[in-house]
Amino acid sequence: MTLASARSPHRAWIEVDHAALSGNLAALRHLAGDEKTVIAVVKANAYGHGAIEVSRTLLDHGAERLAVATLREGLALRDAGIAAPILVLWALGAPEAERAVAADLEPVVYDAAGIELIERAAAALGRRASVQLKIDSGLGRQGSEPGMAVELALRISRSPHLGLTGTFSHLAVPGEDEAYTDVQLLRLAQALDAMRSAGADPGIVHLAATGGVVAGAGTFGDAIRPGLGLYGMVPGWAGDRETGLQPVLSLKALPLRIFELAAGAGIGYGLRFRAERATRIATLGIGYGDGWPRVHANNGWALVRGVRRPIVGAVSMDGITIDLGDLDDVTYADEFVLIGEQMHARIDADEVAAQRRTINYEVTTALRDRLPRVHLPEAAANEG
Repeated sequence: MTLASARSPHRAWIEVDHAALSGNLAALRHLAGDEKTVIAVVKANAYGHGAIEVSRTLLDHGAERLAVATLREGLALRDAGIAAPILVLWALGAPEAERAVAADLEPVVYDAAGIELIERAAAALGRRASVQLKIDSGLGRQGSEPGMAVELALRISRSPHLGLTGTFSHLAVPGEDEAYTDVQLLRLAQALDAMRSAGADPGIVHLAATGGVVAGAGTFGDAIRPGLGLYGMVPGWAGDRETGLQPVLSLKALPLRIFELAAGAGIGYGLRFRAERATRIATLGIGYGDGWPRVHANNGWALVRGVRRPIVGAVSMDGITIDLGDLDDVTYADEFVLIGEQMHARIDADEVAAQRRTINYEVTTALRDRLPRVHLPEAAANEG
């Protein structure tokens, strides 16, 4: 792991608090039931936090399994030496199947064509491949019809080259529509009953992601499948619920230039900001090339010395500008916080999402690899 120093060598960077991460894992397992298996979702670079480092911490603190969205994400974890079971949540194409089986990943299947694809790959490699069966209980993206689950499960169980490791579904509106959630629970339960009656072992059963856990559906099945909750975020409807989750990610920058701007003068492309009175401006080296989009032109805040100061002017590919106003003692050693806490003031991903008219985890997953991830070990995070 990269250790944070007193003054970062980077122009802009992300800090990842591994103490908060492990605490969130414990909080989610407790909400669902301490006996539940945790399948930690680390897709999209662990929601922008750094998949390899995050996965290691989660596994060290008791997560039993991982889940990703793509073959490439799963292979990156294997290349890093991570040996835990890894579920690939989205279906694979034909060129990907053999690589997935060779890496001992668990592809999702939900129709005869997908089963045959993985079976052929396993046969070609002389291996037995683990797969998980997804049932569409009402979300409508991927998955088999519930009535087809028995046929597909038996097809898998009878194959000499396949093993059914798990069966799962995904909730559409947990916490928002209890009646619809109950329908989904019933559909999945009926499919599982039919599978077992036919002699097909469904393997590990899981349904609830973070929203489901917070809504109380985490008690269903053998495991939970949290993603955004691990990173201290919840769906919008759950914002006022006490979950015990803590934000994991902070986004920080150091000023590249601090200068005087005369009254009436403008800055940035299009001169979209003109000073009503003389002020001081700080230029930060972060822009849409880093995942801080142009919608933040004259829109949003940064913390410096624990005080909110507005983002002004256009967002360029590599920089933004902050109006320091009356803060006349800011220096080049001062950190600016775009997401996170400073001197008891906080800007969280939900606030930034509202400025963009989107959701909190689009904010973190949009942060690009050009921004270094500084992974705070748990002892250092606790000291801070």
